[in-house]
Formats: sequence, C-alpha cells, structure tokens
Amino acid sequence: MVGLKRIIILGATGSIGQSTLDLIRRDRDAYQVVALTGGRNVAKLAKNASELRAELAVIEDAACLPELRDLLAGTGIEVAAGAAAIEEAASRPADWIMSAIVGAEGWRRAGARWNRARRWHSQTRNRW
Repeated sequence: MVGLKRIIILGATGSIGQSTLDLIRRDRDAYQVVALTGGRNVAKLAKNASELRAELAVIEDAACLPELRDLLAGTGIEVAAGAAAIEEAASRPADWIMSAIVGAEGWRRAGARWNRARRWHSQTRNRW
C-alpha cells in the first residue's frame, strides 16, 4: 500500500501508548505498526498487536515471554522480550516513533533511534 506510515510505539500498554493506539484505530488503513512494546501487561500487548497487525511485539519482562508467545501463536507476529529486544524494536525502519516509556528510561531505550527517525515524539511521565 502506498502512503502507509510505518510506526513504532514504545510503551504501548500504558495510558499514553493506548491513547496513541486509539488515534491509529481512527485511520487504521493509513498505518503499518512495525513494533509495539510493553512492560508486563501481556494480555493488552497481545490484543493490540493482533488487532493492529503489528510486525513485532516485545514484552520487557522476559518471564512473560512464554505467555506472549502463546497468545500470539499463529498470527505471524514476531515476539521478543527484554531490554535489548526493546532497543532492537526501536531501531527498526519507521516513519514515526512514539516513546511512551516513563521518564529517562524511555529516552535511553529509544536513543539509538533518535538520529534515524523521520518523526519522533516522546511523551513521558516523570515519577518524582
């Protein structure tokens, strides 16, 4: 499809990530979801990845990987876990990246992508 915007959402299972996904749902045919990442909410990550036909779903907590694999079995969606997998997801080719990971951790995780993204948006909540 011509004109699809390839997007990555880091922190897709949190409130900011969910708001971003709601916007994508409004014009679903305009976007290709490259990667979604989440912390520990496996069910929400799997549901969103399946619904939006993501290429990759990454859960931060490696102990949750077997459940994510089970939930996405047969969908063709690649699954991974851990900090390195989140950084790899952020490095994939995309037109737009949304970093919705809390505080400075979000910047660190997505830092490798900073110089290569066409559009970059970060919305973080700092916990003081």
